[in-house]
Amino acid sequence: MRVPESWLREFVDLDWDIEQIAERLTFSGTSVEDILRPFNVSGEIITARVIERFDHPASEKLIVCKVDTGKRIYTVITADKTVNEGDYVILALEGATLNNGLKIEPREFKGVISEGMLCSLEELGLEEKSDRVYRFPDPVELGVNVVEEYGLNERVLDIEITPNRPDCLSIIGVARELSALSGRPLNKPQPDVSFVDEDVQFDVEIEDVEGCPRYSARIMKGVTVKDSPLWMKARLVAAGVRSLNNVVDATNYVMIELGHPVHAFDLNRLKNKIIVVKSAKGGERVLLLDEKEYKLKGGEILITDGENVLALGGIMGGMESGVYDDTRDLVLEVAYFDPVRIRKASKALGISSESSYRFERGVDPNDVELVSLRLAELIQKLAGGHVLGKFWDVYPRKIESKKVMLRKARIEKILGTKVEEPGNILKRLEFQVEDRGDSYEVLVPTFRPDVEREIDLIEEIGRIYGYEKVESKVISVPAINRGWDEKQLFRREISQFMKGMGFDEVVTFSFVDSQKVKRWPLVGREPITLSNPIVSDMDVMRTSQFYSLIQVLAENFKRQNRDLKLFEIGKVYFKENGNFMEIETLSAMSCGLENPGDYTDKRNVSFYTTKGILDELFFRFGVNVEYRVAEIPGLFPTRSARIYVENREIGFIGMVDPKLLDEYDVKEDTYFFEIDMELLRECASKRPAYRPTPKFPAVRRDISFLLPKGFESVKIIELFKKSGGDLVEEVGVFDVYEGRGIPEDMVSVTFYVVFRHPERTLTDEEVNRIFEEMVQKTEEEFGIRRRF
Repeated sequence: MRVPESWLREFVDLDWDIEQIAERLTFSGTSVEDILRPFNVSGEIITARVIERFDHPASEKLIVCKVDTGKRIYTVITADKTVNEGDYVILALEGATLNNGLKIEPREFKGVISEGMLCSLEELGLEEKSDRVYRFPDPVELGVNVVEEYGLNERVLDIEITPNRPDCLSIIGVARELSALSGRPLNKPQPDVSFVDEDVQFDVEIEDVEGCPRYSARIMKGVTVKDSPLWMKARLVAAGVRSLNNVVDATNYVMIELGHPVHAFDLNRLKNKIIVVKSAKGGERVLLLDEKEYKLKGGEILITDGENVLALGGIMGGMESGVYDDTRDLVLEVAYFDPVRIRKASKALGISSESSYRFERGVDPNDVELVSLRLAELIQKLAGGHVLGKFWDVYPRKIESKKVMLRKARIEKILGTKVEEPGNILKRLEFQVEDRGDSYEVLVPTFRPDVEREIDLIEEIGRIYGYEKVESKVISVPAINRGWDEKQLFRREISQFMKGMGFDEVVTFSFVDSQKVKRWPLVGREPITLSNPIVSDMDVMRTSQFYSLIQVLAENFKRQNRDLKLFEIGKVYFKENGNFMEIETLSAMSCGLENPGDYTDKRNVSFYTTKGILDELFFRFGVNVEYRVAEIPGLFPTRSARIYVENREIGFIGMVDPKLLDEYDVKEDTYFFEIDMELLRECASKRPAYRPTPKFPAVRRDISFLLPKGFESVKIIELFKKSGGDLVEEVGVFDVYEGRGIPEDMVSVTFYVVFRHPERTLTDEEVNRIFEEMVQKTEEEFGIRRRF
């Protein structure tokens, strides 16, 4: 909001300069963004009178004027041939600067020197476009400096008003703040209106009481609609509103001054000489003052004459009932409209006006009579006419002031300092305060809808008293714990481990597409449906982080980033036996090259490299797990497994089904695993202890078996470990071969066994004997044979 300095000082007499005013307002919570000069004019720009006018001797488009300033007569050339002798004009002399940046200096026009320039309102910054030199409607004193007299050197506060402070959307509201801050009295307007007794056919009815709890009207007759005087134009432009005519300008002036939007109707355009406030049913069409026709949605507040729509209540007037040059009789509306209804209508129709901006934040419902009188006074001053004595004020649902109790001890406790006479601060803000001993009984004025509770009153006291006066103290809070708890430390360790394995951590939404979950139910859990999803493809809580990670991987894949290793530690959600459940999981997904930074490494991510990461994770935390082949919807049937620890499922791993990848347009083999973090933490035991390098050498033996496809090699590994006893240090798969010399339904798998004795060197004879026994037992146990 733009607040002209001179207008502000009319209501509160301050000895602060404008910089101090801006500083004090900002410290109190009414932020001043800038101090503006809306008119870029300076120098000698004065009132003058045309005493002689004649055609330019060498140009048909120009005229020469002799202009009297009261001290001297100047010769001025202008292209406005409507200028006549006797006109009172504005003359810019040498050295003056106009709003468009033009600096005035004597100029020769085809043999005649012009010593100045006759100004239009556009050149003074008072109109966007002018087509003629400005003429004062009445005689004025000659030689008066227009810049100073009409406030064209005005400085304006550009204030950011927060939505909870509608009372500051007015000059009087900002002045009230300064009155409270400075202790100076607030000089409220005291309208002086002369009335006449005259009967007139007119009435007011409210059908939509919810939307319009109060509606008042006052009638004026015999007004003359014309151009506003220069002081009015200058003040409105300084406040950011363009001038139209004296009646409309008066309504805008009162709105800016008192913060309550008003409207003027042409009485003679009201067909039934009645105002009826009703709610729109929907489908009605109305032509508003912005010259656009709107189709109403239903629920808008309508101002009608019983049949025709005159205005969209609280938003904008109608084209058919506005004020025109031939208007003589007026109906002056001052009303209160429900803020929620105004906001809904304004948003639905896409209309934002100065009126809707104020009404949707909440104006004072109980200042109607003052506003109405001020509007009548101003119109009478600018447009003449007489005001009828009768005042139509329909108020079926009275809005009362709120009563709030304020404990004195609470003020000091909250603010951290003792405030002298806090009740007086509230009184300066026009709260009614009654001292009850250890508390105040406060009646909150209806222009402050933001104040509802005790804490709101304390905030008012604090900001006016000055938060900068409150002594800064270092807060001392005893530590109640040592920092991160065990769970947080565990989560951080897992995160660091995954980053060390080359994975990038991501954070995704917890909402996923129910159709994807239904089509690919990896975990078989019942999803939790959102009652109000933000978009249709995010309508359930994720039952697995798979659905979130595959979306991230697909988006990267589309952007040619195809070597990916992603992980997330987050929660999954589901219903179980009617109860809502959530557990934290570690999930990872990878595709592309295993080591893209090494051009010599051509390996792609595989099931075994992915499983190796898990094996290392479980090893670090001392968790013994078992992988069991499983068919998991969404994962490739022969390359997926569930993971168990002590016969409890801790997670699963597998290659993503190519059919699923096709839906996301991913063309690389992709692998995924998900681990229950809570169960992992529960099963984690002591970490592997350091063991010194063995003193005695190890002996290794290899053996290849012909195994049927689908045979689980882990069975042989476990048997070797068991039958070899304490001398077996390590068992693993060394090679897998299919091809020449191997039957189609078979595969050659080479195993290695490492033997070591902790106290002596093993001989070949004893190793060979033990190893042969192990091989024979394996052949007998599984019905397989060695290849070599």
